[in-house]
Amino acid sequence: MTEPHSDDPASTPPRPLPYAEPRGNLGALLRSPGVKFIMIGVISVALLVPLLLVWGLTEERADRAREVSNRISHGWGGDQAVNGPYIAVPFEVMRSREVDGRTLVERVTEWALVMPETLDVTADLKTEERRLSIYTLPVYNGALTLKGRFGAGILQDLARFDGTPDFSRAILVLNINDITGIRSDAGVKIDDGPVLPFGPGMRQISAMGVAGTMDYGRSQSNAGVHRPIDRALIEKGFAFDIALSLNGSRSFAVAPAGQTTSFQAKANWPHPGFEGLFLPEKKTITDKDFTATWTIPYLARGIDKAVSGSMLPLSESLMSINLVEPVQFYQVVSRTLKYSIGFISLVFLAVFVVELKGGRMVHWIQYVLTGLALIVFYVLLLALAEHTGFTLAYAIAAIATTLLISAYLGSATASRRNGVALGTVLLAAYGIMYLVLREDEYALLAGAIISFIAIAATMYATRRVDWSGRGVPAQP
Repeated sequence: MTEPHSDDPASTPPRPLPYAEPRGNLGALLRSPGVKFIMIGVISVALLVPLLLVWGLTEERADRAREVSNRISHGWGGDQAVNGPYIAVPFEVMRSREVDGRTLVERVTEWALVMPETLDVTADLKTEERRLSIYTLPVYNGALTLKGRFGAGILQDLARFDGTPDFSRAILVLNINDITGIRSDAGVKIDDGPVLPFGPGMRQISAMGVAGTMDYGRSQSNAGVHRPIDRALIEKGFAFDIALSLNGSRSFAVAPAGQTTSFQAKANWPHPGFEGLFLPEKKTITDKDFTATWTIPYLARGIDKAVSGSMLPLSESLMSINLVEPVQFYQVVSRTLKYSIGFISLVFLAVFVVELKGGRMVHWIQYVLTGLALIVFYVLLLALAEHTGFTLAYAIAAIATTLLISAYLGSATASRRNGVALGTVLLAAYGIMYLVLREDEYALLAGAIISFIAIAATMYATRRVDWSGRGVPAQP
């Protein structure tokens, strides 16, 4: 009996390939690993279109949340900032100006603003969350006191300004960003005397409105209160004591109006954010409340104790407290979308490596469906976060997406092992992305390291791949 020759094709078992044998046509070309890799890149870029739609949806929901928050604050009180008190003294000044080639001299009224020698502000904020529909807003009622003293040298300070002071129209002014938040009869005690009521507005004095955390831009405003001041008090100086109840939301700020200013604040809110030109010297934050103290000396403010003009100074030099919500999930979801294309590419690389090693082809349509499932994750995250908060929503959306994709691709590759491997990769990727989102300062470093590890692992896993798909094994 004749033994079959070793070169007989009938005696040689077929060598398994992850891709079909080349047939010299377009179908064989499209099945080559190299072309498949390029197609995956094209699919990744094409998925930017639905990702942008999800980004637009996130911004729309964030705008809706801002609108509802503003509705709540309009009925309660908005972002509050207190600037003052100041003594405002009008001056009659002769000024000249050119009109049609002629010089006209006319009498105009200008103002000088005098700041107190000392200012001690205390604020006790009682906070709560107000809800409208599915949205909440942190609001507060603040028991506010301002104590201090105007010195006896005011006349000397005013002597350097041009014109003649009109002390009969001198007023004590206090700027309050949202005057509708006052919930008591505001008044001032002078030298421990009776409470003298304030009048609404600041007459000809104005201030730059403080933009809130949900608002945009700044505008000039005369929101505040005033009280006429006798010349005798201006000549000798006087102590003042102002107490009022003030409603507000989202933030509270104080300007260092005194030559030396101290500010003590406390609130039953565990998530304060300290901003502004001056940060607290001391702060204590617990899981229920916080306390903070500031001391601003005269030289640190950078302006004189008396200034000219009808615009209150120091609107840009605030001591600010933001009642930060535990998770501002719209901002976090938007930040998550910034990493989406890299995340999708990482998952596609994992699927591609599994495909090459597993011996069963994954159709490009299946890549598209996998990408769409990854995009639905962001929609699910956004929808759930509005009801459950960010952390729980992220966990539910990540687990649901992982189970869906791992089961689908495990079935597509006819390998439970492949499904488990892809599920492990997805869970690890979601976990790392969550940590990156929570530690924004290290996001770039973490993203760079993860990207390097991902591309290095892909290069190692595909180092012997025949990218042309012609069946010629790569050289070791």
